[in-house]
Amino acid sequence: MFRIREIGLTLIEALMVLAVIIILTVIAVPSFISFFQERRLTLTAENMLYALQVARSEAIKRNTTVYVSFQTGDNWCYGINTGSSCTCSNPASCNLGTASAAQSQQVTLTTTGIGGANLQFEGSRGASNVNGAKVTFTLYGQSTSISVLIPVLGSLQLCSSISGYQVCP
Repeated sequence: MFRIREIGLTLIEALMVLAVIIILTVIAVPSFISFFQERRLTLTAENMLYALQVARSEAIKRNTTVYVSFQTGDNWCYGINTGSSCTCSNPASCNLGTASAAQSQQVTLTTTGIGGANLQFEGSRGASNVNGAKVTFTLYGQSTSISVLIPVLGSLQLCSSISGYQVCP
């Protein structure tokens, strides 16, 4: 007679597959969380870099001083305006745009070397009023950070301990 062979999984085989999937998930989830947090941090810093490049370009194009105003901390913001500094918490006062912590959650902002929380780019050459200033974004409760380096003249740069970026001086 013909023997009928049953196809399928036993309960033990199904439980073993489920156990392997659970173990792999437990191992992978922290890496994914870390990846997404670092990505949020780098996107925030890249947006700042772009905004500062736009501010410098607008200063040269309009041949006028362009101001970048910062509010630091967990509830940070920055605003860009021509002619005078603006209040970034009031977006209508910043004619070239604003950005805030609400757009990139769990990131804090600090500045180094920027007096009075205002950065200026002058109109003739786009020179900044600071030399070696830094705008740094950090993940809440972590040491992971990325900075925008602001020279008097020259190109703005990103630096970080995150792989793919130069190490900050």
